[in-house]
Amino acid sequence: MKIGLFFSRSGGVTDRVVNLNSLAKHFSQNYYTFIVDDFFKTSGLEAMLGEIDKNVFDAVVLVGDSPLSYHNNKNAEFVVSQIEARGINTNKIGFANIKEQVALAHPSYPQKATEKAKVLVEVAIEKVKIAHPIKTREIAPHPAIAIIGATPGGMLTAQRLLERNFKVYIIDRESQYRTFTSKENQDKIASVITFVEMHPRTNFLFNTKINDISGYAGRFYLNVTSGEETSNLVVGSIVVSNTTDREFTNELRPLVHIDVNENGLFKPVNPDTLQVFTYEKGIFLLPDDESQELANIVALSDSAAFAVTSFLERKDLGYNIVVSEINEELCSGCGTCVKTCMFKASSIDALKKVSVIDEQRCKGCGNCVTSCPTGARDLLTYPQKYLTKAVELLSKFGDSTEPKVLAILCEGCGYTALDLAGVHGLEYDVNVMPLGIRCGGTVDTQLILEAFNQGFKGIVICKCGDSDCRNIVGNTDLDRRANLFRDVLRSRGIESDALLIVEGLREGNNNCVHSIMNLYKDIMSNGGGN
Repeated sequence: MKIGLFFSRSGGVTDRVVNLNSLAKHFSQNYYTFIVDDFFKTSGLEAMLGEIDKNVFDAVVLVGDSPLSYHNNKNAEFVVSQIEARGINTNKIGFANIKEQVALAHPSYPQKATEKAKVLVEVAIEKVKIAHPIKTREIAPHPAIAIIGATPGGMLTAQRLLERNFKVYIIDRESQYRTFTSKENQDKIASVITFVEMHPRTNFLFNTKINDISGYAGRFYLNVTSGEETSNLVVGSIVVSNTTDREFTNELRPLVHIDVNENGLFKPVNPDTLQVFTYEKGIFLLPDDESQELANIVALSDSAAFAVTSFLERKDLGYNIVVSEINEELCSGCGTCVKTCMFKASSIDALKKVSVIDEQRCKGCGNCVTSCPTGARDLLTYPQKYLTKAVELLSKFGDSTEPKVLAILCEGCGYTALDLAGVHGLEYDVNVMPLGIRCGGTVDTQLILEAFNQGFKGIVICKCGDSDCRNIVGNTDLDRRANLFRDVLRSRGIESDALLIVEGLREGNNNCVHSIMNLYKDIMSNGGGN
């Protein structure tokens, strides 16, 4: 496999601590290496893409910024999309986070930071080697939108979409608009309300319950009940405009799969630059906040409408199929995965007597992987073989006489917590080794045991809070499974306190990093875990 390693100086931030020249030289013996100033700057991206164009790579590893940077910042995903456009499968694009989780986290220890960066690059290489390519399905977007919540902002968004010739369904639980409390503002948008109400492509569905949502971005299927009548709607995109009702959020969340904040309300990807975007492709948020000036509410509504139209006016949409894999030779058809899946993606084939996956429902959370008693399941994005190999590589870092702590970080909160520690200058010991995972629900107890067997003196699993797990029950399933496992650890002579399960971020506090620091301090005070 020909792998290209591209190193970013991150505008000088990374190579102030990490010796990138030494790092690139080390890996140049077996891989193609190239250093740029910044992946997100035109000159750096053009230089990298030029090298990819000149070579035929099977996989690419981006060494520098956090992988979350490519999703959380406006247009940053353009970097990855340009690599994909050159024939590199999305699952063969790896990331080694040596900016936030090495350079910014360990500025006082450049030599050790460089050695740690080397290990993280090795882990990223293993992932692109082991992970199978992900299939992409091309979908012709459907020219209809569901606006969930008959709010003033929702009506403003509907007006823009109707002007672009889309069909609009406005869905709410009550047979009335939630109008502006300010009569002045209501009067100012009265003409908008009239336009939407009288437009032939507007379809109001009041007193309506959304029973189910399935499908792909660009072609969602909504099963709804209005009164005593149940019907199916097909829409290309969904806009959630009721964002202040916690009860409504709890009801809708398992269907739209949008992250929630510590108050249990839907939150966007980035409140500064991606305020109407969610991690779910094709599903957008419209903040419902009457404390803002009317001009700001109108601007946000226009932003949501523009995001939808930019998405749906494409000829085709590519949808990555990130489902878990099934080894039919190992599957016993026991149905455990069916009971475990929160998204109704698993079922048992009546003829084959084996599990099958509905790719239109599967979120790739991995909860079925850890619950499968025969090991017939595996995640495409985080294969078990990779996780085991990653633990082995991370355990080899540094001096064998110094204790190491493994930080297992879920995509939702844990990884963000460790990133923020670096960004905010919160230093922790260089012997803390990070391992990103899809969700807390993917943590197998055998992986925990393997980490202790490999010599880690402590493990901290940083997960989402009990009310805001992206995969609904991944964190609570982790708690149940891991806490039952503590008896096994004690039987192996491992103190159960060496395994911590903590919420990554809560009420502005970085619980993840503070727990890691406290555990490491306890290990050192007890003789370094020897």
